[in-house]
Amino acid sequence: MFYLRHPLTEMKQYTFPSLSVLGAVSIYATVAAAPAFAAPPSGCAVVSRASGQETAQGVTYQNLVLRTPDGGTTFKAGHLTLHGSGETPEATHDLADAASLLLMSAMTGHHNAACTDWLNTQGKRVLAGLQTGKSYDLTWQNATLTHGAAQVTVNTARYQMQGGSATASASLGMDGVSFHNVANQDLLPTAAHATFSLPAAEVPALMSAIGGRSTSAPAVHATISSFDATQGEASLHGNGVATLTGNVNNTSASGHLEITNLETLIDKARTAKQMKLAAGMVVARLVSHKHGEQNTWDTKWESGVLTVNGFPIPLK
Repeated sequence: MFYLRHPLTEMKQYTFPSLSVLGAVSIYATVAAAPAFAAPPSGCAVVSRASGQETAQGVTYQNLVLRTPDGGTTFKAGHLTLHGSGETPEATHDLADAASLLLMSAMTGHHNAACTDWLNTQGKRVLAGLQTGKSYDLTWQNATLTHGAAQVTVNTARYQMQGGSATASASLGMDGVSFHNVANQDLLPTAAHATFSLPAAEVPALMSAIGGRSTSAPAVHATISSFDATQGEASLHGNGVATLTGNVNNTSASGHLEITNLETLIDKARTAKQMKLAAGMVVARLVSHKHGEQNTWDTKWESGVLTVNGFPIPLK
């Protein structure tokens, strides 16, 4: 019941249930294995780095900066470490660019058609790497994402992915997340962690859709073994399955959710004058199973509608 809808776009409309965040999680997943061999086109993104150091394990960058050509959106990472198996230096450098670009696209919902073909090409190389059993490990530290007056900062984001079969397994952790000038920011999670898997063959098209043309978004089928998020005293735990696309409104998910201290989220929604959202959470509480401080549900998210134990919940 945490809400995170592309926190830097449509500044007055960021509400969708936390399993939908798995759309963003899948984007991180596809990002993290992209052994590209060419920098992004100038019409796609502009990238700069203060310094970089290659090692036998991968590469480390200081002060990576990526921005959209119009300068409206900027992603900065004070430190980025990429450990990959068997990649050339050129591929490793471009992998860092692709990872940061898709991370930015996932958080902002920004799609740029100039990135589509480049990302699709990288995605095919991702697939080749995963099929040979390659693993990847990326860590961003002290990252800031800015879109207009809105800003999201992340102390640490780490993504790991392992190939070797038709299904790729992955994990993503984000800690120390904070928001500035973002609607409903008091309801957004300050930390989130997930472990999941998805078909490796579906990675290339999803990559190109997320950073490029969202209208061409394919369906990617993810199995979420665990998802955890925290916001103050409230915490969420979940698992299930999701069909993910480059368009959040076309994303669907179903599974089991547990929320601890739901009352604190309801109070925050009321304080933020999000009365429909607060009412929706009250209805969700009424149809939940109560175990101590935990409320549990079987949930479904489809076409922008959250259904809890068969009851549709208003979110807007």
